[in-house]
Amino acid sequence: MMSPSLHSHALLIDALGGATATARALRALGADRVNRSVVQNWRTRGIAWRYRPAVADLLRKARHAVPADFLAPHENKDAA
Repeated sequence: MMSPSLHSHALLIDALGGATATARALRALGADRVNRSVVQNWRTRGIAWRYRPAVADLLRKARHAVPADFLAPHENKDAA
């Protein structure tokens, strides 16, 4: 069973249109090594820390909320 945190990562990927769409959007931002398979693995392992700022930007652009614990405190633009 997935932990609540990992479950929320799967929901974030879904909110961005799924693994293929998320990978495509990240590659457009310069993340050349990200493909559908990598993003699909994030559903069970969690979104890699190095890509979380870019994923957060994609979520904001799509008008989705970024969970408070998704980014490190110094990276969280939504934190109070």
